[in-house]
Amino acid sequence: MVHHLASLGRRLRAASRFDRGSSAIELAVLAPAFLGVIMLIIQFGLWFNARQVALASAQAGARVAREEYASPTLNWQADATGTARNYFRTLDTRLLGRVDATPATGTEAGTLEVGVTVSGPLGYSVFSWFGMNWNVSATVTGPVECFHPANAGGACG
Repeated sequence: MVHHLASLGRRLRAASRFDRGSSAIELAVLAPAFLGVIMLIIQFGLWFNARQVALASAQAGARVAREEYASPTLNWQADATGTARNYFRTLDTRLLGRVDATPATGTEAGTLEVGVTVSGPLGYSVFSWFGMNWNVSATVTGPVECFHPANAGGACG
């Protein structure tokens, strides 16, 4: 039994001489992959946060668009896009390089919907030295609000 243990010890020492430097090679092979994964996680976090900012700005503009669309005396497009831009400015973030706000309209189940699309390039990018440009866009629409007195009847618009 002792002879077998001694023999095993000699074989392990001999094998370890051949493994010398293998950790450094493994690190050199795996480090770029780990770094790439970490960079992707950071990039996703930046994109996700910028999209949340764009979405919040579009929601602020869509509220104004839904309220003002039915009023013939108000310019709902200018007010809604202006509100979205102002909301973005109040957030005081540089996650988006610049903000573009445009009015959006559509129909859902026969109901007119209005809102705002907010878009812009990502202000910060981990991969900018690769020439990658990341754009963020968020559209929010909702049904037109119609306010009229009770018993007055009539339709919106």
